[in-house]
Amino acid sequence: MSGEANKAVARRYFQAIEAADYAAIEGLLADEVRFRLPPSVPDFAPLANRHDVLGNRGRAKASAADYENHYHFPFVIRARKIAAFHEHLDALYAVRALFEPAGIVAPEDVTWLPEASGSG
Repeated sequence: MSGEANKAVARRYFQAIEAADYAAIEGLLADEVRFRLPPSVPDFAPLANRHDVLGNRGRAKASAADYENHYHFPFVIRARKIAAFHEHLDALYAVRALFEPAGIVAPEDVTWLPEASGSG
């Protein structure tokens, strides 16, 4: 697959995220997709399949404050599917803006993580 085709997959992913088009997102993820956040954020848990990735992202915010973080997502794309991606962000800013206002300060405070966090 060409570099341009890989970029198109990543663009479609972010367009689907913006549109909350979960069917499109699901169609872009490989069955055994791997997703990682930095270990310094409370909801860090490597997710190792499409079900976990789709079921454990995008939670409501606890405050009305604006959240304007900067992200970098390196993707691994195989056969026009996202096989792996890693979210790089300012983790301290995310903790202070999103997690602390919700009373989440440690991984055990996160209720949406898979039961077996050793999946990655």
